[in-house]
Amino acid sequence: MGDGRAVLVEAVKVKALEFREVSKTFKSGALGRRVTAIKDISFQLEEGEDLAVIGPSPSGKTTLLKLIAGIYRPDKGEILIFGKSIVNNLSWARKNTYYISQQMQLNKKLTVKEEITYFQELFKNPISRECVEMLELVGLSERDYDRRIETLSETQMTILKVVLGLIKKPKIMLMDNVLGEIDQKIIEGFTKVLNSIEGLTMIIVDKNIDLLNRVCEKAMILIDGKLMDIGKVKDILSDYPYKYDVEVSWKHDVDENKIASLGYPYQKIGGMVRYYLRNETELKEAMEKIIGEMDKIMQVQVSGIDLEDIYYWRIYPKQLNEKNK
Repeated sequence: MGDGRAVLVEAVKVKALEFREVSKTFKSGALGRRVTAIKDISFQLEEGEDLAVIGPSPSGKTTLLKLIAGIYRPDKGEILIFGKSIVNNLSWARKNTYYISQQMQLNKKLTVKEEITYFQELFKNPISRECVEMLELVGLSERDYDRRIETLSETQMTILKVVLGLIKKPKIMLMDNVLGEIDQKIIEGFTKVLNSIEGLTMIIVDKNIDLLNRVCEKAMILIDGKLMDIGKVKDILSDYPYKYDVEVSWKHDVDENKIASLGYPYQKIGGMVRYYLRNETELKEAMEKIIGEMDKIMQVQVSGIDLEDIYYWRIYPKQLNEKNK
């Protein structure tokens, strides 16, 4: 009998988030022409799944987050948060989500303690152990709570914004380009604490691809408001034709013929060239060729494929020179 109940619970378990053919348009210009920000998007997220949303600007990333937060309403389609429609339960949706943007302003004249106390009283929740750990990561232990916010570094203010949102205990946390200011030195500790919070589903838009790689197990690619791809990061990476990239920073400008002479697909990004290799054999061959050019090179960095490579491959395919593949 117990097993039967478990099966039933599993069968009726609702998704943390569900989009059903959602579209959103805005008026633009004096003539009021409609511009499509999101077009016919459908996807689902389980509770606790963390989603990275990547795409060029504009592609609908911020609009997507604001639709989930109930700031915007869809023109078409349905959005469900834990089985409840946002349109029919807007106050409930807003209660269970928290949206943080780059434009979110802290009251810099207040102390850290005063700001935390205000949010504790607002949401009627105490500060959690995870929040305290996050603050300690950036040098804000309890004895530092009397510091005025205006004296904090950008990284400290960013972490404080996240902490204030977590005091609400939202079911879904929406972060819109707020994590880019985090110092690389604390990313590992920060993401470890973030991932330890039970029952929290995060949807993150950010240019900090390293952080997205560490936090999110799923990724979504948006281009011109259309959903181009969504899935587990490991599955998206497994579909990618290359396994390694080698970033080469040349001492001086080199012409395309020289760059292409190595014989591998590449992208030129400013003064850096990123070569793409399919396997370890190609990687070994490429490194032998690069070593032969070291007098013309400042720096070489080898890494496995990650979300940054997927970003450039899917979003800027014409910039990937594959004629030598």
